[in-house]
Amino acid sequence: MLKVMLCGAADTNRVLAEFTDVVSGFGGTPLHYQSGRILHMNAAGSNWRTNSQMTVDEATLCVFVIVEEFGEITWTTELKQARAEGKPFLLFCLDATYVTIEGLRRHVPDLQHVSGERERSLVALMNDLESDSRQETVISFTYGSFGTHLRGSLANLFYLTLRAQQARNRRAAVARMLEDSQKLSRADYNLVAEIATDELEEKALRKRALLALASGPGFDNDDVVDVLSSAEQGVQRLATDHLAELYRVRPPDPEFFDHCVQLANASDDVGMARRMLPALLDLDIATAIEALASLDLAEVGLRRRVVEQLISRESQILDNGLAGSALTLIARCLEETHEVGWKKLAKELRSRLIM
Repeated sequence: MLKVMLCGAADTNRVLAEFTDVVSGFGGTPLHYQSGRILHMNAAGSNWRTNSQMTVDEATLCVFVIVEEFGEITWTTELKQARAEGKPFLLFCLDATYVTIEGLRRHVPDLQHVSGERERSLVALMNDLESDSRQETVISFTYGSFGTHLRGSLANLFYLTLRAQQARNRRAAVARMLEDSQKLSRADYNLVAEIATDELEEKALRKRALLALASGPGFDNDDVVDVLSSAEQGVQRLATDHLAELYRVRPPDPEFFDHCVQLANASDDVGMARRMLPALLDLDIATAIEALASLDLAEVGLRRRVVEQLISRESQILDNGLAGSALTLIARCLEETHEVGWKKLAKELRSRLIM
């Protein structure tokens, strides 16, 4: 059931009839404190703020209206509650009041110099609503036009909701095809990429999307960076393990390699750097060795793995004339370490590359 809450000062009674008519026309239930149609509990500890919070929580949509007065509970309790809950809401302001507020904002930029508590509160409110951090849209109306504007806004929300439902349905259909990537079209893979990069999506589904992309067309550069930067460790690790299949740019972009090394350096997961190492070398050994010059090698286990990777690719290093870069990397691995086994192997490799 659609429940729409009208929020504002006592003078919202001037638009109450239009509000009720429009909401009822959409098959919804209008909620407004002046009509008593608001969740409340009368008791020794009754509290209007608590009642307002309860109603915001129950409402499907909140409609905030500025007529002329400033409703303190509306803007310090109800709006705060709506934002915190991610509740959809609309903002309306009487055109004449908006013009007054704009005039004060333009000619009296310092709030302390605005005369009158009401005007000061309204200017501060509008500054907040339309600030760079909020960027919320305020719809102006004139007496007699509120119902028309509200009806149009509700229709727009209905349209957006249906489009969102269509996108969810399409995404769910694509998700069912992830086990058999041959069924996926090019357009489907765009949605697969959305699933893989969606931090709010279920982890197992994101992993299946990554595997489908790895066996399919791969990723755009920005999308690869997104999954490598994922807050979900399992997604991050899987993306690193399949980096060569996900990142398809050839020859690879050196800046991409540098970005990968920066991600490894910034990660709290030591496994990130260990996985990134062979992944970058598999992509392009020359670009990788250059980029690995900035890899944080404070962890001894990572130094050992660098040496092991260089030993396993010794012929490639020699064939591509990369001995000098490899020697620089080996020298960094040998700094301030007392381990014997792999250090001996590193020195032997160094000797062969010098020859």
